[in-house]
Amino acid sequence: MSIFRNFIPASVLCCFFFPAIVWAEPILDKVEIIQTATEADIHIDFQTQIRYVRHFPQQEASRIQLFLEFPEYVSNGLPLPTAREFLNSPPTNLVPAFTVNFPDQGVSSVVIAFKEAVKFRVTPDSSGRGIIVHIPLQKGLESKSGEMLAPATPVAPVVEAPIEVPGVPAGMSLNEYVGKLVAESRVAMGLGEYPKAIELLNAALNQPLATSSEEAQELIGVAREKNGDYARAKSEDELYLKLYPNGEGAKRVNQHLVTVNELIKTSALAAPKKKKAARDVHETTVYGSWDQYFYDAHTHNYSPTGNSTTHDQHSLVSSINLTARTRQNEYDAKMVFRNRQTMDFLPTDSHKNRDRTDAAYLELANKDVDYMVRLGRQNGNSGGVMGRFDGAWLRYGFTPKYRVNVVGGSLVEYRVDYKRHFYGINLDIGPLAENWSGNMFFVNQEVDNITDRRAVGGELRYFAKGRSVYSLLDYDTLYKRVNIAMVQGNMQTEGGTNFNLLVDHRKSPVLTTVNSLSSPTLNSILGFTPTTLNQPLRAGLTESFLRSVAVDNTLDTDTALFGVTRQVTPRWQLGGDVQVSKTSGTPGASAAAVALYQKNALDNGIVLTQQEIDNFTRSVSSIGNIWTYHVQAVGTDTLFKDDTSIVSLTFSESKLSRSQSILFTNGFVPANKWRIDSSLQLLRQDSDPSTLSYIVSPTVRASYRVREKATIEAEIRFDIVNTHDDVAGHSRTFRDAAFIGYRIDI
Repeated sequence: MSIFRNFIPASVLCCFFFPAIVWAEPILDKVEIIQTATEADIHIDFQTQIRYVRHFPQQEASRIQLFLEFPEYVSNGLPLPTAREFLNSPPTNLVPAFTVNFPDQGVSSVVIAFKEAVKFRVTPDSSGRGIIVHIPLQKGLESKSGEMLAPATPVAPVVEAPIEVPGVPAGMSLNEYVGKLVAESRVAMGLGEYPKAIELLNAALNQPLATSSEEAQELIGVAREKNGDYARAKSEDELYLKLYPNGEGAKRVNQHLVTVNELIKTSALAAPKKKKAARDVHETTVYGSWDQYFYDAHTHNYSPTGNSTTHDQHSLVSSINLTARTRQNEYDAKMVFRNRQTMDFLPTDSHKNRDRTDAAYLELANKDVDYMVRLGRQNGNSGGVMGRFDGAWLRYGFTPKYRVNVVGGSLVEYRVDYKRHFYGINLDIGPLAENWSGNMFFVNQEVDNITDRRAVGGELRYFAKGRSVYSLLDYDTLYKRVNIAMVQGNMQTEGGTNFNLLVDHRKSPVLTTVNSLSSPTLNSILGFTPTTLNQPLRAGLTESFLRSVAVDNTLDTDTALFGVTRQVTPRWQLGGDVQVSKTSGTPGASAAAVALYQKNALDNGIVLTQQEIDNFTRSVSSIGNIWTYHVQAVGTDTLFKDDTSIVSLTFSESKLSRSQSILFTNGFVPANKWRIDSSLQLLRQDSDPSTLSYIVSPTVRASYRVREKATIEAEIRFDIVNTHDDVAGHSRTFRDAAFIGYRIDI
């Protein structure tokens, strides 16, 4: 097949480039575009659970910034990855080409950069691991079946010429703006200007849910019918009845739908009859990206006991991301390959070359029979599967609302002397009652012929316009303990205010028998640190003893968060949240968590500073509640034309430490093809019993698009740390970190 002829040479070619990449597991997973009746939905999937907080801007734009939280990272006290990540849009004519980029502007955000401005709305998906960007379809684009969207009448509708839709007047709220658009659409319909009315109503419906949204949805069905577009009028009426089944206009819409159906039947009888030919789909595409970044970092310490300088980083980091896809009528096949490598030029044991293949799988799906087979290295953050694995995932839909999944393989882990194998089965359910869906799972995991984990659980999801709830329960039947119990929700009011909530309890890390290997207790009994479970068994210890050690060696983390976001002016958005978290467990579990934290850092080429180790140690030392208060303002046209500025204030307090942070970031386009991002962070940290630190961190990043599919960028960051300790005295640390690199889109 041509898919293999295109894909294999590209894969071989990448092997001749310098090896390289990243210091932590990636955040981004994949991007897909799914066409609905009226929209192109961009699905952005992540390799970890996410919590949608807010997005900016709310209006039409070519650059959308998504602000997210990552519950698994927060609960485990882990920092987010900082290496550059990119995903390119699949080839399509539904939306302009775009790139998804993480991280951005020094905050927990993902940016979607389109080639040109688009109208959009953003919602979390129903899985808890994705975001959907909804973009209205352009006129004349193909539907899912491959047929052109057209009215079902022999009389051609009035052509909808481009209409200038007024923007948001200064000082007017979005709720008032939607009402203004609906009122103007009524005037246009009274004058017989139906194309204009349709454009105004489309603009109103693309805004966040408002008081007049229901009225707009009713009117657009009437406007399309008057304009001769009966098929779309029917779709709009059906959408109204789905969204507002008990709405004020439900009776009128039902009556209008009867009229529209009669018009469609009449036009079908009047139209010349001809046999509809089946559309033969035969399409092969290859897309992705290749990038390389050179990183360099130093630390200079000045203290009363002497001065020192260390070279922290000196490496070439590279990654390749390729997807080859072929469609043959009902068959859809993919080959996905994502590889990250690092060439580390520092001559120490902690700095080693690394080669990480994040994905390498074949996938075949059949839409008519509804089955999917995926073989190879893949991400498994659902159905009870904990992370990346080598194996198989099989899915079969025996009804439209019930799909069974069978999965099996071995987890991908680095620098360990054991291999964890697992198998599982799970059932996807829904949608039920339109808005509910879920998943039930069973998974069994073994290592060295010992049961490592045996769990049951499920996901329950509610997803409706303006509201979403995602919940997850993971219960280990072997240990008879809850591994994860989590609920996160999001609600947007008619006035445009967004509320989000998170309640999360989990074992950290997930409770498995392997957790016993890092226990200080086991080390003292054996006289050495075991690297496999067979070693303590050969020394006479029992499996039940290892499981008790694993329980003592695992922390409990609890997190609750509540946040609010509102567009306060046409240019500024204001948001804030309150979070309380608590870590509990035995001192041995805390020591093991710190050891695991350092090991994971070394595995990814990171040499932690003593301050980073101390901060993490405090966070896992059962110090009671840690309260964090965060306020964030996001604005546009602040310092420069069309720029984006973010101001974040954070205050955190626990029994052992307090910190206050101010972060200001700005991104703007000074000239064609250029973008400049800068940030300044001021941090004050007071740690008991007698340590006070002040940190100033300025950062500047510049990127230049050499060609349409080639970009170069560079960044430099400084950290100036002044620390006063009543015992050790005053010390100063100066760090510099920089990178330069390029990206080529394929």
